[in-house]
Amino acid sequence: MKIFCSKDGLLSGVNAVQRAVSNKNPLPVLQGILIQAENQSLQFAATDLEMGIRCDVPAQIIEEGTMVVPAKLFTEVVRKLPDTTITLEERNQKIIISYYQSEIVLNGYDPEEFPLLPDLIEPLSFTLPTVIFKNMIRQTIFSCAAEENRPVFNGILLQIEGSNIRLVATDTHRLAYVISEITNTGDSRFSGIIPSKTLSEIYRLLRDEDEVLTISHSNNQVVFQFGTIFLISRLIEGQFPNYKQVIPQACETKVYLSVREFLDAVERASLLSRDKSSANIVRINVVDNELRIDQTSELGKISEQIGIEMDGKEVRIAFNAKFLIDALKVIDSEQILFELSGPFSPGVMRPIDNPNYIYLVLPVRTS
Repeated sequence: MKIFCSKDGLLSGVNAVQRAVSNKNPLPVLQGILIQAENQSLQFAATDLEMGIRCDVPAQIIEEGTMVVPAKLFTEVVRKLPDTTITLEERNQKIIISYYQSEIVLNGYDPEEFPLLPDLIEPLSFTLPTVIFKNMIRQTIFSCAAEENRPVFNGILLQIEGSNIRLVATDTHRLAYVISEITNTGDSRFSGIIPSKTLSEIYRLLRDEDEVLTISHSNNQVVFQFGTIFLISRLIEGQFPNYKQVIPQACETKVYLSVREFLDAVERASLLSRDKSSANIVRINVVDNELRIDQTSELGKISEQIGIEMDGKEVRIAFNAKFLIDALKVIDSEQILFELSGPFSPGVMRPIDNPNYIYLVLPVRTS
């Protein structure tokens, strides 16, 4: 195998696939990146057996072939290369990188041991604008659980029904829900739990110039294709909770307020709730068309007042500050409706000008 490629081309290839490289799997070859030269392009591929990414990069192919390079070392070497045309050769699992009058030789892996990324058999496909899907990920992914003891909460529920696509994420303390319209789906339906790592990678790799994202699925796998990227992922097995039963259909108090003012006030109050006794909890009091946050801790005290419009009962309630901040940062509207039903029932945020987004957060019980 022998090819000529620019440094930027090599770098874009390894950057696209490197997050799929396995660091834990006992198979040494999975710590490598497969590079295949054919049809005047280089195909980069990596997998941890749960997620796999392929990416095509233009190159001048002198001799077709396949190599597997050590991912971390090869990436670091490419970053340090000069901005010139690079020659890449493979001889008996030795990777030869040449530039100017210099060369680097790396030990590679046996390409025969590298698992192929499968193409789906008779997949069902949907397409949608990348800008919409990227924003849907941004508005939900933060609600996934970080702990791995309950896998269904480490992913996001993706549902496609007719012309609607939904993403729902929850860690059992909060829930984010977003729905958008898509075209050309016919009567097809899909429901699966996508690992948050997969959607995080899609969010990282999606560019605004990639106008269309194609989603294909078959059995227990799903494929996302956009630009020169092909990403395949397993689906998480298990039953996602019935989110429709969790979202309250009525409330006792409606609070209309500014997203920016609320976010700023909660962030300031959280600075004084970082001591052990406060546990990052902010206490909210809604009374007389005013939302008050009064915080006293070992670090000091703060008193915030925000002008609001309210409809219903007065309420005192406490929340984890981070859970409020995470949601307020991804809501694009200027105003929200915050629905409350006493100190022990969940609060629900709804952007005033966007009925397609809902964020539910459980309160914290305080003495």
